[in-house]
Amino acid sequence: MIPGPSITDPETMLDMAKPTFSHVSPEFDAVHRESIEALKKVFGTGGDVVVIPGSGTAAIELAIRTSLRAGEKVVVLKAGFFADYLADAAKRVGADVTVVQSPIGRGFDASEVERLVREGGYSAVLLQHVETSVAVANPVEKIARKAKEYGAKVIVDGIASIGGMDMKLDEWGVDVCLTGSQKALAVPPGLAIVAYRKGFTPLSENETTYFNISKLLKEMESTRNYYITPAVNLIYALHSSLKRIIAEGLEARYKRHEALAKAVQRGLEALGLKLVAEEGFRANTVTAAYIPEGVEWPKLYAEMRARGVEIAGGLGELRGKIFRIGHMGEVTANDVIATLAALERSLAKLGYRVEMGSSVKAAQEVLYSYGV
Repeated sequence: MIPGPSITDPETMLDMAKPTFSHVSPEFDAVHRESIEALKKVFGTGGDVVVIPGSGTAAIELAIRTSLRAGEKVVVLKAGFFADYLADAAKRVGADVTVVQSPIGRGFDASEVERLVREGGYSAVLLQHVETSVAVANPVEKIARKAKEYGAKVIVDGIASIGGMDMKLDEWGVDVCLTGSQKALAVPPGLAIVAYRKGFTPLSENETTYFNISKLLKEMESTRNYYITPAVNLIYALHSSLKRIIAEGLEARYKRHEALAKAVQRGLEALGLKLVAEEGFRANTVTAAYIPEGVEWPKLYAEMRARGVEIAGGLGELRGKIFRIGHMGEVTANDVIATLAALERSLAKLGYRVEMGSSVKAAQEVLYSYGV
């Protein structure tokens, strides 16, 4: 129950175990092409999608190199630990970077972004859909629409959201969005994915030997134009998981993620725990809460592990102060209930006063209200 790598369905794992086709074979080319088309639906774009071997960090690198020029004045909206990755990548291509930080637990609203772009004259806005370190979600649609009024490009890190929360590049005006395979797409780690709005032309001036967008775009048209060898078996897994996602239906999938998030949030609050993210900025893929006074993180982690549940801790200045529960991808309502029940017993074992069943009851009521 961590915010990535997330649970992978056994059928997807079995698909990944198939014999490795030649990456230029007609059979693999068909699987790759179908995966690209399915990703376009998930990202809400008629533009290009690029999939390469690599982590989410590689996706950030490719996205920034193909969207920003040296000397370009850009603003990074920092809501937590991982926004620094965007800022660092932008600086490395020579952009003039300003980082604006929100208070812990809060994202940015459209009016704040409008003021920043208007007063700062920024040509690009860089932000995260979900800041995993604090479970904060930014209202990307509203921010992108407002930034577009001032002609600013919008680059979104969707590593912890794509596949679990709605994204519509073409409709909202998001120019570039990136993700990794191991989060809400429910595929093992190893694929970096970047999507471009229809009509947006990726820049080629910052190309490197690996991040060569000109050649990568040709490879996405057909793997017989390969430039870098695709991660064949991971593409099998991606193809398998995307079929599950499309079959579930994007709207139904996003509603399920919302239900799981609300259930976890209400459950934690029923235990008297304070959530990190403020109301209105809470993600549907991960939830963070402050560790109660008198409870030490290593002991809480160990108690949860002893009960068969893996949770995540805090990062940066919040290390040892918060814990995080991932509820994305293939996570089910039963997983959520089991996690909260284990948390009750773990906290009680560590001396925190718990009314047994309180978090489970609160979560059950939420799940029932969503018809889950």
